[in-house]
Amino acid sequence: MTNLDSVYHAALQGQWDSILGLPETSWFDVKSAIYALEQPVPRAELCKDVAAMANAQGGLLLIGLRTEVTDGQEIVSEVKPVPQRLVDPGRYRKILLEHVRPPVRDLRIEWVACQEDSGVLVLYIPPQPSTDNPFVVPTTDPKGREGVAVPVRTGDDTAWLKPAELQRLLALGWSANGEAPGPPPTALADQATAARLLQLVPLDAPWIKHLRSGGPLHRVPAAVTKGVHDARESLEGEVVRFRDPDMALATKAFTAAVLELSNAFAGLHTPLDGPLTYVEVPPEWKRSDPERFYEALRENSRAANSLLKAHEDWVNMLNEKGLLV
Repeated sequence: MTNLDSVYHAALQGQWDSILGLPETSWFDVKSAIYALEQPVPRAELCKDVAAMANAQGGLLLIGLRTEVTDGQEIVSEVKPVPQRLVDPGRYRKILLEHVRPPVRDLRIEWVACQEDSGVLVLYIPPQPSTDNPFVVPTTDPKGREGVAVPVRTGDDTAWLKPAELQRLLALGWSANGEAPGPPPTALADQATAARLLQLVPLDAPWIKHLRSGGPLHRVPAAVTKGVHDARESLEGEVVRFRDPDMALATKAFTAAVLELSNAFAGLHTPLDGPLTYVEVPPEWKRSDPERFYEALRENSRAANSLLKAHEDWVNMLNEKGLLV
């Protein structure tokens, strides 16, 4: 088992015995502890490690294994599961989407349980199109001025691309056609469409955050229902369409899911004797017509889950197409 995909699938199936004894390579790295994402240095380290593997044509990062040095090589020696309560795959994904440029296509971040409350976090970076290279991460100079750097994976080590080598690669890109490289007109048009839609429906929109929190849906804040209804109007009224067919289909599915949830929330009622800050499934139904009450709850929950899935697919497609700007 000496290739990226076979080790990745072994990790997903928890086949640790087949991974123990493997050396770290340019495409395989393990960590015995989680990245402390609340701190800037570990956040930057995560971005550097993932970008380096993207620059090395893919890789696998497993968090929850330990290595020992044998004959000068880092060899996987032990499974050391990390506590699940300390791991938020969504937070990892968000940080990487925000700080690695261009966004890594088809990045997968998955939790593999080893015990009841601990396991291994799997980050799979598939080989990237050569046209996306190099992948860069933010950096600052001693005076705090912002810039970018290019991490590269060499053997089992990660280093920064030297300025002379970076200049040579950029010069090759520019000299290919006598001008600065850039995306084709179709890609530029879709970038503009993505930017507009992300203004209309931001990734961190409060109503999406509320739905992802998993709160009860028998009573919904009025601000959340208004956010859903506004998103529906914005998406249905948008006349600009993606040229990329996959992106167009994902956007159509997301728009349909927003419409479905908007219709479900339209059936909620303003409370008879409470503040106007929320709407609800009338609580009296629970006594007078329990079947109707619970059916309304099921419909709200189903529509909310469908929307969250469609939104996740839409965001992942934006990432895959390099449109999260």
